[in-house]
Amino acid sequence: MSDHEGRRKAGVEKPLLAFSDVRPTDRPTGRPPAPRDSEAAPPWTPPATSDERAAFFHEHDHDAQETPEPVIEEELDDADVAELQKRVALIEAELERKIQERERRKIAIEADAPPPEPAREPVMREHPVADRPAPDAEWKPLIDPRIAIDVVRGSRRLLLVSTILGGVVAALYALSLPQMYVASTDILVDPRNIKTVGDELTPGQLPTDASLAVAESQARIIDSSSVLLKVIDRTDLTKDPEFNGTLVPTGIAGLFAQIKDILSPQKASDSQTLQTRVLYNLHKSIAIGRDAKTFIYSISVKTRDPQKSASLANTISTVFQSELASLQSDAARRTSDELSNRLADMRANVEQAERAAADFRASHDLVNVDGKLISDNDLTRLNDQLTNQRAETMRLQARVQVLSNATSDSVVTGTLPEDLRSNTLTALRAQYAQARQTASGLSTQLGPRHPALIQAQSQAGTVLSDIDAELRRIRSSLQVEVSRSVQQEKDLTTRLAQLKSQQANNSGDLVKLRELEREATARRSVYEAFLLRSRETNEQEGLNTANVRVLSEARPPLDPASTSRKLIVIAGLIAGFLAGLAITAVRNFGRLLRL
Repeated sequence: MSDHEGRRKAGVEKPLLAFSDVRPTDRPTGRPPAPRDSEAAPPWTPPATSDERAAFFHEHDHDAQETPEPVIEEELDDADVAELQKRVALIEAELERKIQERERRKIAIEADAPPPEPAREPVMREHPVADRPAPDAEWKPLIDPRIAIDVVRGSRRLLLVSTILGGVVAALYALSLPQMYVASTDILVDPRNIKTVGDELTPGQLPTDASLAVAESQARIIDSSSVLLKVIDRTDLTKDPEFNGTLVPTGIAGLFAQIKDILSPQKASDSQTLQTRVLYNLHKSIAIGRDAKTFIYSISVKTRDPQKSASLANTISTVFQSELASLQSDAARRTSDELSNRLADMRANVEQAERAAADFRASHDLVNVDGKLISDNDLTRLNDQLTNQRAETMRLQARVQVLSNATSDSVVTGTLPEDLRSNTLTALRAQYAQARQTASGLSTQLGPRHPALIQAQSQAGTVLSDIDAELRRIRSSLQVEVSRSVQQEKDLTTRLAQLKSQQANNSGDLVKLRELEREATARRSVYEAFLLRSRETNEQEGLNTANVRVLSEARPPLDPASTSRKLIVIAGLIAGFLAGLAITAVRNFGRLLRL
């Protein structure tokens, strides 16, 4: 190392503001003298205000100018000057930060502490050189961008080679990939099944939550194993090399496939394993889609052959429809079987309940006719008879009252009510009218003592006597009828009272009987409902109530739907460039991290 480089290094390592080099002089400087060895020097406090800091630096520079030290002149290049300026700026910034931090701490302490004591003037204290911060302790980034750029520039050839190699490998891989064709078919699966009974074919409304659940369930049915296995059997996919795993890829893809076969353990292949492999490959080539607000499902199949893709999509749609109908038919058959098994037990329960009601009715003499008890019928009939008899008694009594005031004159004059007139009274009234007319005619021709006139008048009086006798006979007959009616009314009242008493005595039995009859009726209603439902489900087994329609059949696609080869090549170029960057970073790891 030359003397010039040694002096340069020593000047860099020495801080610019070395306050420990300041020595007090005999001249008055406006500051208190430095403490002696016997006195403890208080810690140096940096100036608080900007004016104090300016005065401090001015005094320090003045002392330094009065006591200059011999300086060795040396030439400094631009890099050294820039480095010194950088270090001066860092030291000033650090000093300013510490001063501000001390001011903030002092303000916080003064806010909570008692009134401060008179401030003492700062005293310079020498610090050993070992306590001074080293210039290299300043913060530096982990990776210097300039070094990273230099490393990348130095590895341009490696990056170019890795990028080209990645693009070539990607191009070869893209050329080895087969062309894939996608065919799709759209079907509408309405969760509202067709109704075989009722006025409407489909329900008018459908709950939102229920519709979403049904839609998701039907989407799972489309690519379920039960559907795909039937598709495999119909299309004989176990013999298709694309699905049974015997198709060997070409190019780089074939190389990767061979490496995979070598690394993977060899397993014995049987019919079950072959079917599972075909099912797995078919499931990977199928995509089921549905819009969020519709029940239209899109079934897409991706294979290497456009005709095969369209055929598989249509076959899956057909098998799904038949599977959905089969599921509904199985559900109807299972329901019908369950109902049939329950019908025998329910029939026995109905017979048992009806037998219990009949036995209780017979044992307690509670026989009924047309669904009503005989006692109830008798009570109703007697009540009606008693009502009619009371009306008849009142009618007869009214007739007797009228006849009691009736005389022969009321009969002759016609004031007697018509319903009280008998045939005899009518004839006697006619005879009286004839005799009265004869007597009136003779009275105008003969004298009052003429025998013919007297005979005619006597005949009219005889007719009036006969009328009075007939009225007495009718009155007596009505009295007999009234007595008979009153007696019948009393008999009916007595019989009705007896039936009511008997009904009251049988009230507990009637309650028990009605309970047994209600139980029998309830069991009979349930049995009839189950029987009707069983007949309906039996008829629905052969009906396809699934509301499924094919909107568009799959057609062979004209263009492949594989990944663009250009994108693969671009991805390979990017991957090659990134690989080159990784290799460069590994090779220059220590240099990048400044190790």
